[in-house]
Amino acid sequence: MGGVCGMGMAPLAAFLADEGNAVEGFDDSPNPELRERLENLGVRFRPPSGRYDRVVVSTALWRRRGEFAAFCGPGGVARRGECWADLCAPRKLTAIVGSHGKSTVSALLAHAINRLSLDCGYLVGAIPNGFAMHGYCAAGKPIVSEIDESDATIEYFSPEVAVALNADLDHTDTYADDRKLGEMFERLFSRTRRLVIYPEGDEILSRAAARAQTPSIAVKAAGDYFEKNAAMALAALRATFPNGSFAPSAFGGFAGLQRRGEKIFDDGKVFAISDYAHHPNEVGAFLRSFLPQSGAETDVFFQPHRYTRTRRFAADFAKILSEAETAGARVFVLPVYAASEIPDPLGESSEIIKNAPKGSQIKLAEPCDFFRIAKAALEGGKPRRIALVGAGDFHFAAKKFFAQIK
Repeated sequence: MGGVCGMGMAPLAAFLADEGNAVEGFDDSPNPELRERLENLGVRFRPPSGRYDRVVVSTALWRRRGEFAAFCGPGGVARRGECWADLCAPRKLTAIVGSHGKSTVSALLAHAINRLSLDCGYLVGAIPNGFAMHGYCAAGKPIVSEIDESDATIEYFSPEVAVALNADLDHTDTYADDRKLGEMFERLFSRTRRLVIYPEGDEILSRAAARAQTPSIAVKAAGDYFEKNAAMALAALRATFPNGSFAPSAFGGFAGLQRRGEKIFDDGKVFAISDYAHHPNEVGAFLRSFLPQSGAETDVFFQPHRYTRTRRFAADFAKILSEAETAGARVFVLPVYAASEIPDPLGESSEIIKNAPKGSQIKLAEPCDFFRIAKAALEGGKPRRIALVGAGDFHFAAKKFFAQIK
């Protein structure tokens, strides 16, 4: 089996290797840590060559599937979600779904699974601190996994338990509006075999659960962003193991994930943090937790993710970022990270956020501006806090910059 790898592809490749498949991977710029982990599992990295039973590609490369078809038989090219659904079908899946928070909740569950030695597999779509992104389990066993709805491959899954964290309209190229998003959740809940879990107060999820025939539970999730995720994770743990007895202490010692509130530098004067938030609600939640600090100047660099999302939510981003300006931060917007999308034919890119209502004070920036400001902060005498927000690629350049200083 061949695979074109990326962050979400890595745990899938590892699981396939544990299943006994011969797996090869290819990535133009592989994450060194992930590559080492995969190679230790027997996954070879090299450009596609020869013939494969199946070539699995990330969503970002699906439009290039014709190129990879040359290396396998007809119908042999599959998206990540399709392949993962095939693996989950003979297992008892607890699916973690929603617009955001999936990696944190699935990682909390994986941490508890490891800590309590539970007989359960898992897959996390980000890199946890302290344990692997995947845990293998045989057919017939329970498995916990985040499931991505962005490319509609969520339609291939029929979980035992569905844990829906939120229903914020996000991937507007796949789901045009709230109605389409709600219909997707209703179909998922109807395919769910045993139990649907969702947070109280989410109107879209509440309606979808009411229309589906599957039993459901509305969880009272209060507090900050992490506390809400922890409440949903505890409900998911109890649903996955209904005969167990679990308390919040099951998540004790959880060390978080990379790019989820990740500290990338701290020398006592300059503090830099990176967060994957890319939906307006996520960005707002992160900034509200980051900004209420005193005694240090603050810079926020936001890298929008995808042209479609930037266009659709430009006014929301402008409002949230302007609130950060009002709170005393300097706010910079970096060029859009396109991901799998073609260049914006309107040529608007990040300017659409600045041109939106309340966006006039936001500054447009290039990567070189970040390096210049960070260098000046390091050489200056005043304390400074820097936040890098977004799901784009600049995180890696910023992290490398600070790593060289250490």
